[in-house]
Amino acid sequence: TGVNPFVPAWSHHKSGLLMQCAKLVLLPLAVLRLCMVATAFLWLVLAELLCWPLSAVPVVRRPLHWLLSYAGCSLALLGLGFWFTAGGHVLADHRRLKLAPPKVSRSSCYDARRGCLVLSNMQGLTDVLYLGMRLCPVFVFPAVDGSPIPYYSILGALRRAGARRASPASEKPQSLRDIAEEARAGWRGPVVVFPEGARTNGTAVLAWKKSTFQGLQSFEQPVGTALVTLEYNKEGAYTPHHTVGTIFKHILFLCIQPFHSVKSTWLPASDVATAVKGKPTTEAMALLRSVLARMISGAVEVELHAEKHQEFMAFWEAAQQKGYTKASKKS
Repeated sequence: TGVNPFVPAWSHHKSGLLMQCAKLVLLPLAVLRLCMVATAFLWLVLAELLCWPLSAVPVVRRPLHWLLSYAGCSLALLGLGFWFTAGGHVLADHRRLKLAPPKVSRSSCYDARRGCLVLSNMQGLTDVLYLGMRLCPVFVFPAVDGSPIPYYSILGALRRAGARRASPASEKPQSLRDIAEEARAGWRGPVVVFPEGARTNGTAVLAWKKSTFQGLQSFEQPVGTALVTLEYNKEGAYTPHHTVGTIFKHILFLCIQPFHSVKSTWLPASDVATAVKGKPTTEAMALLRSVLARMISGAVEVELHAEKHQEFMAFWEAAQQKGYTKASKKS
């Protein structure tokens, strides 16, 4: 395809004089933002501790957990410099996705019910914060072998989203069907799945592993499947896409950048059910991956798996140590 899904969008960009001056003036604001992010993470810790005793009463725990998570995730995103009016959230255009038009009026954005699978592309910890604010879901990340591993707390999902290596295979693997059914019965909310298993720069969708969807008889059961894509701004010296570097540096650079924007596109479960109706799971999986790529402006499908991301990070760090990625001075 000629597309590298891991190269940072900012690697060859040089900020103008005005932007450099703005960053210098806003440096105290960046420190304040970093404090806001730390406060938000502490808030999320307290939210988990507060809601943990209510696990026996899920019908009470669910709305309280959602309210507290919404506040914590919103504060963290605000600290990182996100302004939602610049992006917003919209329903996917079925014509662009090459899908049959819906026969009935379409649902609203983020209408996923408890236990509904939500397949999403992955670009960094900001995905977890944004979807945690909108849905307060269970997050699922594929392990090294592709088996799904659930994360029931937003903090656990944040740690996994910024990790430098994929999680090892679980000794007691669960299927997506079991995870979704447990989320539905326990009032845990929807189940957000990042089937790529690695972060990208938003220009491509990595290959999905069949083992991630093993045991799932249909994308229409038990509650259904929706699709969501997040598109971040790629202007400026640094972007929200996290493909290289440590999680701390990523957060620090996000706080230094004056602002960021995010746009989400939502394909309701009713539209997905119509698209995959009567198709085997393998064929439906390939179709949904293609549809997910079409939902992202300019994105393509690449036949690379998550393991290539780790190889790229190792190459990038070695190249930086040797100075290959630094700009050379003109004589």
